[in-house]
Amino acid sequence: AERRAQKSGATAKAPAPPTRAALEKSGEPVLQVKVPARGFDSFLSVLDSRDDVVVWKTKSGTTYALRNGVLIQTRGLGPDLMSSTVPTVGQLLQDAGSHQRQYYFLGANDQPTRRTYDCTIKIAGIEEIEIFERKHRVTRSTEECTRPQSGKVTNEFWIEGQKIRKSKQWASAGAGYIELQQVVD
Repeated sequence: AERRAQKSGATAKAPAPPTRAALEKSGEPVLQVKVPARGFDSFLSVLDSRDDVVVWKTKSGTTYALRNGVLIQTRGLGPDLMSSTVPTVGQLLQDAGSHQRQYYFLGANDQPTRRTYDCTIKIAGIEEIEIFERKHRVTRSTEECTRPQSGKVTNEFWIEGQKIRKSKQWASAGAGYIELQQVVD
């Protein structure tokens, strides 16, 4: 946000984004999360980790649970993703592979609602991306999911080896797509 300088009437700019060195200073993993529908852009730290699921949290307490980098749950966004069944990284790397994805939400009167999608994978190829001053050689994978009479969800993944380095994943109708970048491992 911009603020006005007190005497000159000049406009002060928002602070510059942190550098990689500043983000690496703590020695802890860092995930950048953007939720364009909410105007949210923040760096998250690990709240909890068990097996292949990592729960990341904002300073305000919003959480994002990822299974091997694939979004499975949100809390604190309002229209949250209560849970989901998701593909493995191996499935996301299989060109023309197919699978089902299920999203669970709270519907009217707080009743659970399930949406099942049929999904296919398309591999776009190898790309080089830069995340906070570091280049990564990744495989770009697109997951196209459809459901009769209710449209389409398209998730994108940039995978480095077996690690999802960057992604754009659908969370819910109200939150829309969430953009994630693993900045510090």
